Amino acid sequence: MTVLAIFLLIIGTLLVLIGALLVLIGAILIAIGAALILTGMALIVAGAFLLIRRLLGRDRKRSHSW
Repeated sequence: MTVLAIFLLIIGTLLVLIGALLVLIGAILIAIGAALILTGMALIVAGAFLLIRRLLGRDRKRSHSW
């Protein structure tokens, strides 16, 4: 019985550690995904702003095209 108890204790500990590791990896991936979404939104806003400004004709003072 003692061997079985030690075996179950070790297996349970490993499962808890693996679960905690998976939760940590998931949280990191969620944070990276959220950062990518925010970066993408910022780029879309900047591009739309520049495009609208160009279409409204307020960017004619500059001689170069970029």
